[in-house]
Amino acid sequence: MVKVERKVREIIDEFQMLRGGETVGVAVSGGVDSVVLLDLLKGLAKDLKLELVVLHLEHGIRGEEARRDEAFVRDLARREGLPFHFRRVDTPRHARERGLSLEEAARELRYAFFESAAKELGLERIALGHTADDQVETVIMAFLRGAGLRGLKGIPPVRGIYIRPMLRLWRREVQEYAAERGLPFVVDSSNLDPSYLRNRIRHEVLPMLEGINPRIRERLLEMAEVLREEDEALQEVSHREKERLCRRDGPGWRLQVEELLRLPKGLRSRVLTEVFQDLAKVPLPYRHHQALKDVVEGKKRGVQLPKGLVALREGGEIYLGPEPKGTQIEERVLVVPGVTVLEGGELEIEAEERQGPPAGTPSPDVAYLDRDKLHLPLRVRSARQGDRFVPLGLGGTKKLQDFFVDEKVPRSKRSLVPVVLTGDEICWVAGMRVDERFRATPETKRTLILRLKRARR
Repeated sequence: MVKVERKVREIIDEFQMLRGGETVGVAVSGGVDSVVLLDLLKGLAKDLKLELVVLHLEHGIRGEEARRDEAFVRDLARREGLPFHFRRVDTPRHARERGLSLEEAARELRYAFFESAAKELGLERIALGHTADDQVETVIMAFLRGAGLRGLKGIPPVRGIYIRPMLRLWRREVQEYAAERGLPFVVDSSNLDPSYLRNRIRHEVLPMLEGINPRIRERLLEMAEVLREEDEALQEVSHREKERLCRRDGPGWRLQVEELLRLPKGLRSRVLTEVFQDLAKVPLPYRHHQALKDVVEGKKRGVQLPKGLVALREGGEIYLGPEPKGTQIEERVLVVPGVTVLEGGELEIEAEERQGPPAGTPSPDVAYLDRDKLHLPLRVRSARQGDRFVPLGLGGTKKLQDFFVDEKVPRSKRSLVPVVLTGDEICWVAGMRVDERFRATPETKRTLILRLKRARR
């Protein structure tokens, strides 16, 4: 028993899971692992000045047995004098609605419960009862699905607010501790259900592997520790490269292709995976990873990715994010003088008339036009096929699409650029360039000022 307590204190100190004075949520299902976790943390609570809260989620899967578990954990919390926080969810329904397996849906709902409990109760840490056996089973599951380094490193001891103080305890040690302490617990019959992959690994695969190597559990646990350390080192490098090569673009990211291609392939893959996971919050499947590499290497112009994301190659950049909606700015009359709010309510154009030549400095977002050369009403819309204008400073006409290419406007953004017309002629590509023919000069008698702005809310 002393050995168990020592091992738990060592992992807590090594990974700085608890520094003292925290409010800690303890996930308690009622099974032996979670009951021992609660007992161990209670033993540390006085020394570390911890406030413990018991968390219990009823998944809506096991009927009467689940209600038995809830009553057991509620009574356990009462006997220990600890606050009890409970929620019941409908996992089968969530699985159907989200197209998930029952295991995936249960995990998603479980962590949603933990996150809401942390906010509601002010929890600084949430302790989970994963053991060394859980770690070994997770590594084998990752291997079976063809995971890379990130999967084969297994369960992290610390991830955000989540801590796993028993990750170096074997299940037999936990069971022996419970027996010595006389701790009551409940048995989840679903742990014997062979329809769950983890149970088949526990009851079929691992015993078979132990027939080949009796120390296979220890070896896999050691491998996971080594891979975790290597992954942390690589993660630090790839995060630096991501910050250097990528920039946020609304809900997505833009990646510099030329710089990506200079990276070693392994590091390039890490950067791509990190950007995807930042958006999707799920691992990037191998076949989608290969398709994303094809976009980077110029073999494809774009690919669909999981979770409604896309990767689009646009000039020297790749856009990775939610699929652009391609909103068109419907043609409308520009209010002069006044304010015209554009499609989606994100942008507006303010029009102001003044006597005499322009007094300010033009910029991409401010156009000074010669009022006497314009035919009102002005209109505004998105670019159309065949549009041409005379960009200021060019000295000749140019197709608007070619202008966008030269100015490196991503294809996904072109329909969002407001184009202002006088009659059938473009007088201003808003946010970019006025037309040479309509610009205000020192000889201008009346100036029309157009300003592109973020709409006021």
